[in-house]
Amino acid sequence: MSRHRVIPPDDPKYPAIKRAMMFAWFKTILGYSMMGGLVLLALWGFGFTYEFKLGFGMLWWFLPLVMWWFSDKVAIAMTKSVPADPSNPEHRRLIEIVDRVYAKSGLKFKPPVYISDNPLPNAFATGPIHRKAVVAATKGLFLCGMTDDEIEAVFAHELGHVKNYDVALNTMTSVLSMIFFSIVDSGVRMLLGTLGWFKKVLGMNPNSKGFFTGILEWVIMFVIFQITGQLTKLVQVFVVRSRESGADASGSMMTGKPCDLANALKKLVAYVEKNRPKGRDAEMYRALRPMMTVDPLFDALADDPKPRGIWDRLKAFWKYLQLTHPPVSERVKMLEYMNGGSCPAPKY
Repeated sequence: MSRHRVIPPDDPKYPAIKRAMMFAWFKTILGYSMMGGLVLLALWGFGFTYEFKLGFGMLWWFLPLVMWWFSDKVAIAMTKSVPADPSNPEHRRLIEIVDRVYAKSGLKFKPPVYISDNPLPNAFATGPIHRKAVVAATKGLFLCGMTDDEIEAVFAHELGHVKNYDVALNTMTSVLSMIFFSIVDSGVRMLLGTLGWFKKVLGMNPNSKGFFTGILEWVIMFVIFQITGQLTKLVQVFVVRSRESGADASGSMMTGKPCDLANALKKLVAYVEKNRPKGRDAEMYRALRPMMTVDPLFDALADDPKPRGIWDRLKAFWKYLQLTHPPVSERVKMLEYMNGGSCPAPKY
């Protein structure tokens, strides 16, 4: 299929959508720069003496790559999705919607369509390369009162992820994070073994450690990894959120209707607010949050009231930093910017 663009450059919406796409890429590059900076900082801090040794620890570097290559199979298994059946009217509706979006996407390979019986509304597209991509929806996606145009906008967003190779981009941040952890782990252990205070007072020696010394080293390493872990997590989430914004813009470029996605997001989050997962389901969705169209645990139709006091503001800011998606309110504002004006209220 030849490359296709719904919105031509002379369309009034084109400049705003293009700027939104470029801004999302800028944030992605910034996130990669921060992660690369952490790796270089760790190398510099330990005198660029780190040696990449083959061993069990190297497996952690390759784990994200393995998950990336089998991301389609992992996602299908986690969501218990099955191939859409054309003889089922609801499945056929989904297939036809995906066909329309695919025709506008410019992708050369049509992804197979899957569906899950999960009642919580969601759609996702994943796969390491265009040829191996899959798209899927849950049964709950059809319970939100969305029109076909709004569901089409959701899948345009998902195919935007495929077109932009977002699974690969997010995976590489995990690989950089693993490299950073490996350097810090080796470097800190080496540093602790050379500090005179530890050697003389506590007898810390890489070749001979007492029980107390081993416990102390474990505590020090635990504290260091808690700090560095949170730091790398924030950078990774920053990149993931930027790719969500990029997919919003790419989807709007495909359909030419940013307001359809804005209204779809409003309906999705309104449904999630009334059917918020609890208990064991909530714990399960913590792992699935990055795959969801909206965050099922923390997203809300309206912004939280402005917190009072420094401590409440810090807690709210920390919560915001760890969101896997930009809040729906922010996404809607950006989609309205791409539309060139406010979107009409959705009809529920």
